[in-house]
Amino acid sequence: MKLVRKAMDLLHIQYPVIQAGMAGGITTPKLVAEVSNAGGLGTIGAGYMSASALKNDIQEVKKLTKKPFAVNLFALNLESFSTDSTPMQQFLNTYRAELDLKEGKEAVKVNDHLQEKLQVILEEGIKIVSTAFGALSASWMEKLKTANTQVIGMATNLQEARQLVETGYDIIVAQGMEAGGHRGTFDIEKYPEGCNIGLYTLVQELLEHLTIPIIAAGGIYTRQQLAGLLTLGASGVQIGTRFLLAREAGTNAAYRNALLHAGTADTVITKAFSGRPARAIRNRFITDMENCGVKTEPFPIQNELTKDIRAAAKEYALSDLQSLWAGQGVGCLHKVESAKAIVYDMVGKRR
Repeated sequence: MKLVRKAMDLLHIQYPVIQAGMAGGITTPKLVAEVSNAGGLGTIGAGYMSASALKNDIQEVKKLTKKPFAVNLFALNLESFSTDSTPMQQFLNTYRAELDLKEGKEAVKVNDHLQEKLQVILEEGIKIVSTAFGALSASWMEKLKTANTQVIGMATNLQEARQLVETGYDIIVAQGMEAGGHRGTFDIEKYPEGCNIGLYTLVQELLEHLTIPIIAAGGIYTRQQLAGLLTLGASGVQIGTRFLLAREAGTNAAYRNALLHAGTADTVITKAFSGRPARAIRNRFITDMENCGVKTEPFPIQNELTKDIRAAAKEYALSDLQSLWAGQGVGCLHKVESAKAIVYDMVGKRR
């Protein structure tokens, strides 16, 4: 249990429970603060945020908690531009017509704010950063280390984990194929559907080859799973889907309802919404994309192309046109509860 204690000491948390940094408005300041106040580690999902939005959220969280919290970033460069998305835009225009939206533009640009967000993190004195989709550059790692920042990296195989360790990461999150949303797979060309290794096998392999703390992620929602993973040698767990149902989360009503009624076999890995493999509850949009015969654009262009449709679907409470990210444990989640209640239940603490 030495590594468990080491991880908790590094993160300054009471319980080995981390709330996943789910991007897209889910990780409200209230959710992040409540998880941290309960003794876990709350995380701002800043993947798609601008630097100014991140700064605002950090300052709001600070008003709600004096405990440590993390910021999660995409480690890759999102800067992208496309003028060749006409076939996909034409297909997506059928949904835009239903939603009374303007037709999609032929040229699409995605801006990258990674360096600006890292600067905000340093300016705001954030002491825990987690990343997905790769490793930060040596120069930024040096700056974070100089500021005594603990850095957590997501890995879906041993090669990725070793790369993170060599870069200087302090803790590795082993993301099993059961995990909801986008997993951290570095090379999507090599692993078109993401690297699909089951959680327990992945945790065991990383423990055999690495000496730093390993956090388990993917389909985790019970204290029995936490206890089993700690016995295996993991230093804690990272939970996403169960926190989607927290009262404090930014999950919209249609999304919540879909989560509450989904079965264990209802999730699939899809590139339909973002161009990058992610686990979601199957809906009409996913099925239509599988059968339309139009090639999905790469990430993050596809994500930008579908953004207006997903936003309108949220506004109109249409779950069939939203990205309903969820892990394989979703079929066992049937209630909305507070973030504090989730943390306490995971560790067997009475409220």
